[in-house]
Amino acid sequence: MRIVGIYARFEKFVVIVLLVLLMAVILFATLQFASAIFLSLGEHIWHHLFRRNIQEVSAQIDLVHDVFAQFLLILIGIELMKTVMMYLDEHVIHVEVVLTVAIIAIARHAIDINYRDASPLSIIAMGVVVLSLTLGYYFFKKANAT
Repeated sequence: MRIVGIYARFEKFVVIVLLVLLMAVILFATLQFASAIFLSLGEHIWHHLFRRNIQEVSAQIDLVHDVFAQFLLILIGIELMKTVMMYLDEHVIHVEVVLTVAIIAIARHAIDINYRDASPLSIIAMGVVVLSLTLGYYFFKKANAT
């Protein structure tokens, strides 16, 4: 029985360390994301005042693409942190939170993928994963509502 108590304290310690590390990563990513946005915004305003060409428009589209991907990555980190907190509180992994993280992750991948270079089979596979996760989330919510 003593080993069970040691394991419980060890598990709690590891979860707390993971939570602190995840918080540090999320904070770093958020600060980096915010600075990149403000620097890009300042650069855009500067260039817009003096010149504008078709290459800049293409670069802006790429920037917006990167912004959404980075935003979703930070959101995934926050959801993972929520999962760790729930596990620390209740020692149970909640299916709804795991499905939410998976849906956000696949949405990030859908935004991040280069459709010009991706094979049709990989795009179909991603669609199947999106559909499966969405149906799983729907049925989970429906089962808990009754």
